[in-house]
Amino acid sequence: MKSINLIKDLKMKNLSNKTIPHTSSKAQVSKLQRVQDVFAIEVKNAKYRGATFSGIIELVNGSDSIRKFKGAYRANAKLAWFGQQLKKRNPFINLAGAEVTLLPCYTGNVVTSLG
Repeated sequence: MKSINLIKDLKMKNLSNKTIPHTSSKAQVSKLQRVQDVFAIEVKNAKYRGATFSGIIELVNGSDSIRKFKGAYRANAKLAWFGQQLKKRNPFINLAGAEVTLLPCYTGNVVTSLG
């Protein structure tokens, strides 16, 4: 019985790894959502998990979501990776080398998923 469960667990892990890559330089904006009165940033050439993208993203906790880490700025964003909300690690967008515009009371479409 334990060996059957172990085989199922291994198959699920392999399936998960194949459908949702850890990194991907080919990932691009795959989903937008309309929001109202949120703190957002517009980015040009930001990076997340190997992907370079541009667009408007909603931040998790307003301007407090932008932090300096190991000498580079990053932003904690409301963003899915290949349609999945990652639970272990928050999506920190790397802003090093990106052009960033703060949008403190934004209404419109935001990027909600890369994939």
